[in-house]
Amino acid sequence: MSRVTELFARAQGSLAGGVASSTRVNRALGHPLYFERAAGCRLWDLDGREYIDLCCSHGATLVGHGDPRIRSAVERVLDAGAACSYENELQTELAEQICAMVPACERVRLVGSGTEATMHAIRLARAYTGRAKLVKIEGNFHGYHDQVMFSIGTPADKLGPESAPTPWAGSAGIAPGLAEQLILVPYNRPDLLAAAFARHGDEIAAVICEPIYYNAGCILPTPEFLAALGEEPRRHGALLMFDEVLSAFRMGKGGAQEYLGLTPDLCTLGKAVGGGYPLSVFGGRREIMDHLMPVGNCQHSGTYNGHPVSVAAAIAALQIYAAPGFYEHIHRLGERLFRGLNEAFERHGVPGRVAGLGARFGVYFGPVGSLTSYRDIVHHDRPLMLRFIRAAIERGVYFHDYGGGACHHGFCAAMTLADAEEALDRLDGAIASLAG
Repeated sequence: MSRVTELFARAQGSLAGGVASSTRVNRALGHPLYFERAAGCRLWDLDGREYIDLCCSHGATLVGHGDPRIRSAVERVLDAGAACSYENELQTELAEQICAMVPACERVRLVGSGTEATMHAIRLARAYTGRAKLVKIEGNFHGYHDQVMFSIGTPADKLGPESAPTPWAGSAGIAPGLAEQLILVPYNRPDLLAAAFARHGDEIAAVICEPIYYNAGCILPTPEFLAALGEEPRRHGALLMFDEVLSAFRMGKGGAQEYLGLTPDLCTLGKAVGGGYPLSVFGGRREIMDHLMPVGNCQHSGTYNGHPVSVAAAIAALQIYAAPGFYEHIHRLGERLFRGLNEAFERHGVPGRVAGLGARFGVYFGPVGSLTSYRDIVHHDRPLMLRFIRAAIERGVYFHDYGGGACHHGFCAAMTLADAEEALDRLDGAIASLAG
């Protein structure tokens, strides 16, 4: 028996389900992989097997594992005692960096996770507008709090009509009635967004959406949908909130909002913002953020908010993202990987397709349509995807399957073009094994 499977058996005796987080079971394997070492773009499991990492901590490790610049920043804080739950100069330095880089952020607050970021941002939007309802885009993921745990992985037979998607709960244990505060609209349907505001405009506090829908792999907004997102909330006195927990810093230092040319009223930043350490951010216009205590009457607090270790790591990471050539390298890697994978699928006659932007991408199998919304990917060939992930892992390329529909994958800046060619060579064998 391998050390990996031995540890999973042991973990099930004390950790619920054998894992510290539900989605860490890789459904393509039926168990988690346990890694004991990581460096750059590579991982090593407990059995000593090496992998090229195309998960990258689900997007948190954009610079790469164990980057010495981030490690040095963390060590300086540790040497100074790493006192948490106090204010310090580093928090202000990080806030200034974010406000200089991200268009929406005139003021920010620091939290530990993306779930916390969206939870607090939604409460703030309601406090600012005095309204309760939230427009949520069908399929978009905004964390694990009850307010938004609807329509994140709705089965195909539970979707309902496009004009009125079913608020399918993504977990047991959600109190009845919460869905009544949500108005669901499919991604890239400006007509249905306008209709929702026509019916409920004076009740809507905000629209929350993924500006680039990475949680379905990689789906881009149409110009018409972007225009509607910019116009409809403003026309009706509601706020536009971009959830950039996954998209921030993927394709440019200003995130998806800068890339798309649309500045929201509020935004959330996560994963890559912490340089691999636990940190997320919410921010927006000054007059909205001033509704937070102690200036306003909307509560936000937490013992570990702005922990100096994570803040130091984030400062170092943002300096790396802002350095000349960082995103040119990211886009060169992406172009090579995406093109190479699509060519391999075509070469071996396997019905697969890659779509990506910046450092994140999706791999789709079977009938996925035009890739405009969740409804296009809900019918993709999941069994074939699981076979692909297993074949890739067997050949030393790590993909993670989260247990839902299409998955998002990614690479880090520590990858070189030579690493990309090596990954493509290994993946060519994985794809060839699916043919026939």
